[in-house]
Amino acid sequence: MGTDYDQLKAALKQPSLNAKLFSSKFGLEAKKHRILTNGRASRYPYPENLRSRQYNIYLNSGFTDDMMDFETAPVVGAKNAVRQLKMLEQIAISNLRSDERLWPLSMAPGPTYQHDLEYLQTAFTKTWDQQTHDYLGKKYGIVQEILGDVHVNFGLDDELINELYQRFYTERYPNRIDFQNHLYFKLAQNFYLYQWLFTYLYGASPVSTDMPHSIPEDLQLPVRSLRCSDYGDDNFADEQVTYASYDQHFAELKQFMNDGTYYSMKEFFGPVRLRRHNTRDIDDALRKGINYLEFRNFDLDPLSRTGISDDTINFLELLLLNSILSPLPDDLPAKLAEAKKRNNEVALQKPKDQLPWMHEAAIKLIAELQNFIIEFNAPREYQLALKFVRRRVDDPSLTISGQLADQLDDGDLLSFGLKIANDRYTKNINFQHPLQAISDAYSDDVQRLVKAAIELGVQVDLQSGQVILHVDDHEESYDAQAAFDFSKGARDVIISDFPEVKDFQEK
Repeated sequence: MGTDYDQLKAALKQPSLNAKLFSSKFGLEAKKHRILTNGRASRYPYPENLRSRQYNIYLNSGFTDDMMDFETAPVVGAKNAVRQLKMLEQIAISNLRSDERLWPLSMAPGPTYQHDLEYLQTAFTKTWDQQTHDYLGKKYGIVQEILGDVHVNFGLDDELINELYQRFYTERYPNRIDFQNHLYFKLAQNFYLYQWLFTYLYGASPVSTDMPHSIPEDLQLPVRSLRCSDYGDDNFADEQVTYASYDQHFAELKQFMNDGTYYSMKEFFGPVRLRRHNTRDIDDALRKGINYLEFRNFDLDPLSRTGISDDTINFLELLLLNSILSPLPDDLPAKLAEAKKRNNEVALQKPKDQLPWMHEAAIKLIAELQNFIIEFNAPREYQLALKFVRRRVDDPSLTISGQLADQLDDGDLLSFGLKIANDRYTKNINFQHPLQAISDAYSDDVQRLVKAAIELGVQVDLQSGQVILHVDDHEESYDAQAAFDFSKGARDVIISDFPEVKDFQEK
């Protein structure tokens, strides 16, 4: 980007800009199977109380009706993002049947692969999305399409972007939007270069021996992450989109869309997508400005309650913020090609293996990020996240896959997964508050109101001292400690305040 990094660093140390540097927004998307207590896929309908799959921005089903999709609104900071995901999981679990659970791993349990794949091929009732479902299922197969995962959506502070453009880039880019698009693309490139490290740290799909899949017969199981390998959630080898240059990336995307290679933008499975809220048209997104990155490289973390931890997100943010202040390598296309090979190599390693180059490269990056933390006086949570990463780099047995390797039972994680699923179900239904994650700041009545709003697909904005609910341009606010007459139920209060909700209660 032709940047004077010394001047840029000096500016970002100024208090006003420094605060904006650590004000990134995160949204999380998690996909988990509804299973029965014996590990079979749930054949119960999508929970009746969770209406409006066509409209609900928080709760939905995925490629099959047994998969729960959770999607949080963008909020500042990892802790707040994970807090929202905890709320959504508590709501979902409260609506499960007594013999249903949420499966905590990306790979479905063995009994599902053995007995339920034929059922799951057609277990889909979102008629408005039927064509996309049928196309993806036919092209990629049911096994790839039912992989669980977490997507992390990341957006820089708008004022930070504006300040950077006005101070340093007006002569290099014709307008702020062009600068913004190129800045986000640079962050995407830098993540791609280190995708292998995220697979090493957070890979968690060692493979069930019952899983039918077109993997080499000589592949020794378990691996670190089948999902993050070339055999996992990826486009075909001849349908990959390059990250080598901004122009080439978007040209290839548009070409694949125009010639029918991709059915829609949903079919681009790259490790990071450049997105704009409320648009899936590439030209429109570039014209109005990319405003977030969608990272798709995260397996469900069964050791974290929601499938991803604050530490994981904080480490991702640390890498991305440092990328603003670091030049990309001169031989970028070659380095990107090498990074892809490295990621596949790391993904298909034994969970406790580590090659010398991995440790050396990871330690070098950790030292760079440590200097960033000190130089820019980063909040304490970033230092803690980096220490956690350092321990896992020094000892592969502490990685998620390293810990899962010790839980394998005859090559399977069924018992381990069911224990976690049962424990979390019991914990959630026994919480003392309607939404335990926000019980420290909101009354039980307000928690019930928020729960009902989310179930009905009403947008919720949690602010200090109040809750604001939205349906299109209609907005209502409530004090955080408010009490309500719930004699007819919290849902009745929502519908009374938002009569238009009745119009989109159909599934």
